[in-house]
Amino acid sequence: MSEPDPQVVVRGEALVVVDPEVADLGITVRARARDRESALQRCAARQQEVRAVLDATADLEAAETAGVAVHPEAPDGGLPASVATVHTRVTVAPGAVGDLVVALARLDDVEVSGPVWRLRPGSPAVERARLAAVDDAVHRARQYAAAFGARLSAVREIRDVGLSDARVAGAVATMARFEVSELRLDLTPARQDVHGAVEVRFAMTEPDAALWNPEEPRP
Repeated sequence: MSEPDPQVVVRGEALVVVDPEVADLGITVRARARDRESALQRCAARQQEVRAVLDATADLEAAETAGVAVHPEAPDGGLPASVATVHTRVTVAPGAVGDLVVALARLDDVEVSGPVWRLRPGSPAVERARLAAVDDAVHRARQYAAAFGARLSAVREIRDVGLSDARVAGAVATMARFEVSELRLDLTPARQDVHGAVEVRFAMTEPDAALWNPEEPRP
């Protein structure tokens, strides 16, 4: 029975740094009034204003209601009241974030959180990271084989270790505080790190025994 080919197992890794493709924002309308009905009416009116701003945003990719709440509030020493809130989660192109935040800043009872910069699912950057990790694995395996006076002869196994990406969130800000007639926010999108990793098992030719066998003198 013949001896199996010698093998080398390596882990290839790669880091791809790219600009974000989209940004997520959280928009919360919070209305407070003496009674529940008034709070609901005020909240609904503000939500319609938010919807009008979103409809006018050309680079809006998605908008969905993430939560609705109505609850009584009795602050210490104050009069009891009702609070109604609607939370909307939106996704926009990175270049649209500044103008959208400014437009929302002009509305009363509106808070904005974010942005969270990220890549789209299935982004080309993911494939780039995978392929770069494979290239790194091949390069490492060739180096190891050459160190033993051998060369790679076949691929025996490829194992996808996985990918990870970094998502960077911006600070939370209450936009209702802005009272500027002409305002522009120049935001710098956070670059995204996409890590790729793969494990590959290669077969290689017979090593030069003189390079690793202590019983034989090295040339």
